[in-house]
Amino acid sequence: MFKDSLYSDDWSDSERHIEQARDYYEVGRWPDALRELEAAIDINPTNADWRFNMGLTLDTLGRYHDAVDAFEQAAELNPSDPEILNCLGVDYTRLGRYDQALTTFEKLEALDQDFEPGYCNRIITYTEMGCHEEAESMFYMARQLKEHCPLCYYNIGNSLFARSQYEKAIWCWKQTYELDSNHPQIEYRIAQAYWAMGKHQQAYEYFISELRRNPGDIDVLLDSGILMLEMNDLEGAKEKLRRILELYPRHAQAHHYMGEIYLDAGRYQQAIEEFYFAIEYNPKLNGPHYRLGQCFLRLGQKANAHEHLIAEYRLAPMQIEVQMELGCMLSEAGAFNQAVDMLLTVIDARPDDIEGFYNLSLCYYKNGKIDAGIEMSLQVLQLLPNHAETLHNLAYAYCQKKNYSKAYMYGQLAQQFDPDEPKVKQLMRTLRLRRTIQKVKQPLKIFQKN
Repeated sequence: MFKDSLYSDDWSDSERHIEQARDYYEVGRWPDALRELEAAIDINPTNADWRFNMGLTLDTLGRYHDAVDAFEQAAELNPSDPEILNCLGVDYTRLGRYDQALTTFEKLEALDQDFEPGYCNRIITYTEMGCHEEAESMFYMARQLKEHCPLCYYNIGNSLFARSQYEKAIWCWKQTYELDSNHPQIEYRIAQAYWAMGKHQQAYEYFISELRRNPGDIDVLLDSGILMLEMNDLEGAKEKLRRILELYPRHAQAHHYMGEIYLDAGRYQQAIEEFYFAIEYNPKLNGPHYRLGQCFLRLGQKANAHEHLIAEYRLAPMQIEVQMELGCMLSEAGAFNQAVDMLLTVIDARPDDIEGFYNLSLCYYKNGKIDAGIEMSLQVLQLLPNHAETLHNLAYAYCQKKNYSKAYMYGQLAQQFDPDEPKVKQLMRTLRLRRTIQKVKQPLKIFQKN
């Protein structure tokens, strides 16, 4: 009798926790909802629905690893529940565990071939895997079950966007908007597609429309701020970045882009302060060390510039264009070995990059490695025979090697392609004078032999 009464009391307590969790969840008090769910599960750990609800709550909190654990436990308790398997597959995708996601969705399909979300959510799994044909197959299979699903249009729009088919992506996302105008970030995605197409005004309008609905969305605020920088609307960009920093004072990217604005304005000390904040709040963020290197070079502080450029050099991955600029700046700061490594990476990735070979040749020349500089200069001429700066540099290089005939030859070619360059004119005057002196001396040598 006592056990029955105790069981009844426990059951009542667990139900109270679940009711309280539901109330908290509905008003957005998710940590409180999670606490109540945990209390209920402690009393009755074999309830699959409660573990499923815990997974949903953890998803809302962005704790996807923990959510997967909850969904896996729910699936063990109730392996035939399509909702549980669907949510588990979605979270596997979020975590990049694509094989497990596909296996889970296949189990779901075998369980219930008419469960449309199992196809709809597989679109995004295949999209993130780069399997876009399979993503389209899932889209059309989902439409056979539900012709107009806003999430299906949204997901296939992501696939199209990844393939740079921006107009088609926009069409799909506008379909999503027509079917569900409250779909999260839908106008934001349309804005991103217009931005990628270079249609800045249309992108701006959709960013602003999204911010009217979600004024505190950090991703939208940041991207709209960067767009305004590209549109040279510095005050608008500042306003967006300040709003981010009001909400999240430790937002590293917002500090970084604020630093960009100050750097472009020549306000180096303020830029330096912002870039240091960015590094403090996210030491692995690409860019702030590079910009600090620029600031310190412009202030003539080469030691500080070198320190930050090396720090940026150690961060990866980076775009080839950034590697090119960084290599040149490292060379300017006197870090020749690191500069050479960086520029060699550029030409390994792009073996027909004229600028890469040219900058590498300059780096070798500055470091006193004349032969290596000449080799890179000749590579430039193979790609572009009339590269005047390279012809000029070869003339100087051969002068240093005292090979004046080759120096004169390249000097003549440089003057042919760039006749008004003062340095080329000066070099050629020097070389002509040397040739004249040699011609005067030559008969005297012959006369002395006789």
